[in-house]
Amino acid sequence: MPEATLSPLVEAITEQLKTLSAEELHTIQEFVDYLAWKRQQESSPAPVKKKSAEERAIERLKDEDDPTKWITVIDEGEEIDEEALNDWLVTRGYQD
Repeated sequence: MPEATLSPLVEAITEQLKTLSAEELHTIQEFVDYLAWKRQQESSPAPVKKKSAEERAIERLKDEDDPTKWITVIDEGEEIDEEALNDWLVTRGYQD
């Protein structure tokens, strides 16, 4: 609403509030708090649905044949390159 429209409305509400008891004013304050909360909820983007572990595992199946995605997959008897593994962990955010 434009400022010119709001000013008389605010003044009228203020005058009406002066006639109310403290209990009634607390009720109005709670209602106004609720309206402000509701408006915020409506304007906030919907929360992102977190995927379950099962959904994430199914998504990873498409990378099953990509050895760079499955660093733990090794052939029998193959040596484990601990330095490469540690480097990969550091790139994933783990501290050495």
